[in-house]
Amino acid sequence: MFDRLLRTPRLVLLAFGILCFAAVGTATLLGIAFHLEVCSMCWFQRLSFLLAGCGFLLAAAWPRGQIATRRIAELGMLLGVASAARQTYLMTHLDQVSGSCGAGLFYYLKMGNYEAFFRAGMAGGLDCAENQQAILGLALPEWSLLAFIVLIAVYLLWSFSKKRKV
Repeated sequence: MFDRLLRTPRLVLLAFGILCFAAVGTATLLGIAFHLEVCSMCWFQRLSFLLAGCGFLLAAAWPRGQIATRRIAELGMLLGVASAARQTYLMTHLDQVSGSCGAGLFYYLKMGNYEAFFRAGMAGGLDCAENQQAILGLALPEWSLLAFIVLIAVYLLWSFSKKRKV
């Protein structure tokens, strides 16, 4: 039965979409429970999960546009893993961090300054690297990186196994 479900692309894409939204919900709940302040890079990673989740849900709901919507989901996953990897790197190399994220991710988005939006979300600053509380031994950006890597790995395994069977 499980093999049959894996052969139904719409159900698998729906599951990927739900996982992306669940990751955002989990990060939000952990932030509330542990009184964590969300930095620009953390917001960017959550937005990346939401972009990926929307892409997967659209791909599940709209089979004719599945190629384009899956690319949107893949873009979200790649942006998120890059941001999470950069933030994890910054946390372990504080001597290489310069400046701050600036005015904040949503301020840049509101002002239409997309270059600063992506710079704050992808490059980060000192406020994104310091004071990261560990949850089960890992900081939230490290959990985010792990979630993106697992999601990408499972997605690639499913994509390649689907193509081999066809």
